[in-house]
Amino acid sequence: MKSIYVTFIALAFAFFTLTEVEAGQIQKNANSNYVAVDSAKVKQKKPSEAEVGIGPIKEVKLGPINKSMVAEGKKIFNTKCFACHRLDTKLVGPALRPIVKKLPPVYLMNYLLNTTEMQKKDPQLKKLIKEFNGVLMPDQQLTKKEARSVLEYFRTVEK
Repeated sequence: MKSIYVTFIALAFAFFTLTEVEAGQIQKNANSNYVAVDSAKVKQKKPSEAEVGIGPIKEVKLGPINKSMVAEGKKIFNTKCFACHRLDTKLVGPALRPIVKKLPPVYLMNYLLNTTEMQKKDPQLKKLIKEFNGVLMPDQQLTKKEARSVLEYFRTVEK
């Protein structure tokens, strides 16, 4: 009977410990002991430049798909991007669907708004430019609203 009790206590401890670790409420201290912490006080990792890009946008809050923005974004894509880009095939520039799927929205927004500087300084873009024979994407002079509309359109095609 005692071994069943000890097993139950060990399982209960493990369950609650794992539950709290998943919630970010347990951390290892300097003595390698696990201690409870207030998850509101845990510092969030600041996104790197590789995740955010270089430009004016620091955060993009996405909500439900905005159909009017999608329509505007598609129109902008067809007039300013379609000459060099397709969603699924390489043309002058890369196929966009795979890129849209893997890059964070804030990075895409900064690239649309700060194209020239990002092409000069961003290591990911420099590598991509080399793959496409040094062809640079022209700065399309988009406003923040237009760039956000293009992003909204991209959100509907990323599947």
